[in-house]
Amino acid sequence: MSAGSPRPQSLRILQINSLFSGGGVDNQTLELTRALSELGHQVGMAVAADSRWEHRAHEIGCPVTTFPSKSALRWKLIAHLVSILRRRRIQILHIHQGRDYWPGILAARLACCGTRVVITRHLMTRPRGFSRQFLLRMADIVAVSKAVERILREELQGPQSRIHQIHCGIDVTRFHPTRTPAAIALREELGCSSSEVLFGVVGMFERPRGKGQFEFLEAARQVANRYGYARFVLVGKGGLQEELQTLIRESGLSGKASIIGFREDIPSLMSALDVLVHPTTGTEAFPLVVLEAFASGKPVIASNVDGIPEQVVPEVHGLLVPRANVDALASAMELLAVDPSLRHRMGHAGRARVETEFTRETLGRRFEALYLSLLGGTAP
Repeated sequence: MSAGSPRPQSLRILQINSLFSGGGVDNQTLELTRALSELGHQVGMAVAADSRWEHRAHEIGCPVTTFPSKSALRWKLIAHLVSILRRRRIQILHIHQGRDYWPGILAARLACCGTRVVITRHLMTRPRGFSRQFLLRMADIVAVSKAVERILREELQGPQSRIHQIHCGIDVTRFHPTRTPAAIALREELGCSSSEVLFGVVGMFERPRGKGQFEFLEAARQVANRYGYARFVLVGKGGLQEELQTLIRESGLSGKASIIGFREDIPSLMSALDVLVHPTTGTEAFPLVVLEAFASGKPVIASNVDGIPEQVVPEVHGLLVPRANVDALASAMELLAVDPSLRHRMGHAGRARVETEFTRETLGRRFEALYLSLLGGTAP
């Protein structure tokens, strides 16, 4: 929609997320809800009762309803949705978690009020069984990256015109391209001086290999042996923590590498880093942590897999390395360790890219356009 175009009438939208425990999917549910609300639409959220981020939903100021997280065949969720869809005359039911696909679709059918179902596919996993055959016949599906879109087009049977692609977006204003006082305090807490270069990995470290934390520490050992001013931090939690701590000790990284739990203040964390490293050895649809690093003016070193190349242009915003290649990862880290001007140039380019392509407002406007197209361009 061009700047001079008249604003559409307010749409009636319900976002549903039955997990809402604090991951990237939950972040995007919130960001989209905020964006649509800021565009003047009537947006509500339906989340599981007592979910970890329920309070974050209420903070937006939109209507929030809760439902029991468990029930036989999820009938309580379905009944809850049917009631909301009818009472609020919801036009768009937007589903974000795989476990909610069919309860949401069934609720929209039972409500009999013309609700269109939209699903955002946040993962690289391939749809299976019943969903592969029938999901595309019941809903429009949005892929968060072109990599996810390719999988959907390969796997889903049905009208391909119902597959769409919209990248994620973040609130860029929360992030700061210059070091903040809170970030300085965090660096001091980690024992990292202003002259040292701090590399960090942000993500869960669950079995079997986490987000590439083992590869990161192995590369860190090589970097630390050559550059004494390099420091390293793992931010997250998971069942591999004891093994990672052991690797730090055995690699001679004690005092140079730290493990800290997840922090709610992600902007301060990103501001404290000099380089974000995302050495994932698994799949990555479109990691938000990369956008958050860019918004903070930080260069990114990441595995060259799935949706990541849609974010990072090599030599412009950061460096891409082959998956699980420790030597290539170490070389990339060394390159950025020794060149502060390169870090600054890449970080500046990343910030500029997020501001033009991956903002919350852009996310909202793209979904607004999709919703309107599904409703025939009107919002009665």
